[in-house]
Amino acid sequence: MTDDDASARTGEAARQGTVSPPAKRPASSWRRRLVLAAGPVALAAAMVVYVTSQSGPRAPELPRYTVTAQVMRGAAEASPRLRIERDAPRATRFELLLRPATAPDGKVVAYAFTLGGPASEPTPLEARIELAPEGAVKLTGNLSALDGASEIRIVVGAPAAVGKFDDAAARARSGSSDRHVHVVTVPVDRD
Repeated sequence: MTDDDASARTGEAARQGTVSPPAKRPASSWRRRLVLAAGPVALAAAMVVYVTSQSGPRAPELPRYTVTAQVMRGAAEASPRLRIERDAPRATRFELLLRPATAPDGKVVAYAFTLGGPASEPTPLEARIELAPEGAVKLTGNLSALDGASEIRIVVGAPAAVGKFDDAAARARSGSSDRHVHVVTVPVDRD
């Protein structure tokens, strides 16, 4: 059979619809390896994107805070320590004012806790917390809220950086600050 006869038969078979599709050539070995390697590589890339996207929003750095503390009894001086006279009535008010060196970038939150000693657990401080738009924090309360306290710890930072109440309590327990969250410690002295 000649090539012309073969092509004539193929043409005749095509008109009758009995032509089978041409056979596929097997993929070369490098193509198979590429396809087998592409799956795990794509999965690894997707995991990297997922993990880095789950690290949370980037919180802005906080400026340094200065503290003034005073007991509202007479003409007491403000200082970085809260000085309580032994005979001060429990209903006497105290005030803590935390001022940032510069206004922070964005909103801040603050949680206040008392600690009774080195091994004590942080207890939420019963005080009114006011936040100013420029980042200042003002706490006011009664001395009765400081019974047994040796220090007050205020956790300040952007909401995303501080987290929830339990996260703030853990920060207060450790007393650790970083660029995004400050734990400001105010000693409580009893004269």
